Amino acid sequence: MKNLGHKVRGIDGAGNVAKTPGSVMKNYKFLGYPNADKSKGLQTVALADYYDPTGKTFKVIHLIVAGVWCSPCNQETDALVKALSDPAQAYDKKGVVFLQALDDGPVQGTGAKKTDLDNWITSHKTTFTSVLDPNNANLGAFFDAAAIPWNANLDARTMEILDAGVGYEDPAGVQPWLDWVAQNPPSQF
Repeated sequence: MKNLGHKVRGIDGAGNVAKTPGSVMKNYKFLGYPNADKSKGLQTVALADYYDPTGKTFKVIHLIVAGVWCSPCNQETDALVKALSDPAQAYDKKGVVFLQALDDGPVQGTGAKKTDLDNWITSHKTTFTSVLDPNNANLGAFFDAAAIPWNANLDARTMEILDAGVGYEDPAGVQPWLDWVAQNPPSQF
């Protein structure tokens, strides 16, 4: 695939979505639980599972990297669980898929394990896909390992990295990118 990399499209100095496309995110694969369903055991979850060139099912893929030890990560996850349970927000019906990768366990710098992910899903009552990325094996190239949570929005039609950054992000932060995808054709690479 062309244009693989780490560059985001982002927002220009005037507050508008930049005209230069971001890079295409590589098809990273993880072990995790689709829709936080632990009953089937750990499964391979690939970013390509959400690739939708027509945009019929998925429009925006929102990636989150969190660690068990990270207070803002815990707060952001609780806010997301609350937002996703609110029928008025209905992100799934709008075509947004949330995928959260747990990188660290209870101790910063110690890779998350299956038990950490199991406990995370249970304690936060998550319903969205949750995966392991111990020690940032896949997504670590995008940010400093201590700077979590990390959030990114991808255009599901092309896997273009629209936006990415560290720090707590309100779930509503996905809406401008959802609007942008609805109003713009997919980037040509």
